[in-house]
Amino acid sequence: MKTEKILVPTDFSRRSLAALERAIDLAREHYSEIVLVHVIEPLPYAAGSWSDSTQLLAHCAEDRRSQLARLTKRAVALYPKCTSEVHFGILHEAISELARKLDVDLIVVAARSHHGFFERIRVSLAERLLRHAPCPVLAVPVGGGVEKENQAAARIN
Repeated sequence: MKTEKILVPTDFSRRSLAALERAIDLAREHYSEIVLVHVIEPLPYAAGSWSDSTQLLAHCAEDRRSQLARLTKRAVALYPKCTSEVHFGILHEAISELARKLDVDLIVVAARSHHGFFERIRVSLAERLLRHAPCPVLAVPVGGGVEKENQAAARIN
């Protein structure tokens, strides 16, 4: 399987950093490009009644771009063929569309562990991407719990 371009969605959590670490390992093996992406989802309907939703989204986008720039800088120090983008939309739809647009060969995403009833009934991003993405999806389990997540975060940070 050719793997020239890998898309890695991030929410800046320790789990997503573990997925990025795995993507960097794969990229080194295949000399691939990594595209980090953060998706800003639409605000809930009621958010507009509390404040100006346009200003709120603009502030959120500015904050996320700053976070993503810092993460990208750290990722580039580990693997130079890494870029990043911020997008707006429904998470799995935006990632699937971006994968089509960029002709991505693989999406690497963190697998969510199920710790309670509500976690078990909520559909994860990995599960939605498996149904909608135009390419294979690697759901990276973070075995070992918080300690393993902290180790991955420490390596990238």
